Amino acid sequence: MAFQLELRPTPPLQLTPECLVHTGIARLFVTGMLVQGSGAPPEQFGFFIPTATPLPVTATEPQLLAEAHLMTGIATSTSGNFPFGVEQVQAAYLPDPRGGTDRWLYLSGAAHVGREIRLGYRVTVVSV
Repeated sequence: MAFQLELRPTPPLQLTPECLVHTGIARLFVTGMLVQGSGAPPEQFGFFIPTATPLPVTATEPQLLAEAHLMTGIATSTSGNFPFGVEQVQAAYLPDPRGGTDRWLYLSGAAHVGREIRLGYRVTVVSV
């Protein structure tokens, strides 16, 4: 199943000179016809954090703590085993998808989307 992504980031929060926190809301939703099997495995998702600055290719990757929580979900059926939620959340710096030399902060995980879910996300970046 393919779904769409809509992001609403908030401004980053600088806790200390070494600690920066990126937060926001991600909306994952299905457009068109939805066919979902009972007990289906979660769907992989991922996106680049729009408020993060790029990391030069030569820089050491900072410590990352990725979190996501379910805010809302829209069910597709009232019967059967249709789980909602998010799991396997992680963050990493990945190569620039446009072909540049910098690396960009990427959040990924797996979610039971149904028709739509909204996730709150937080990625804490700690420079070492």
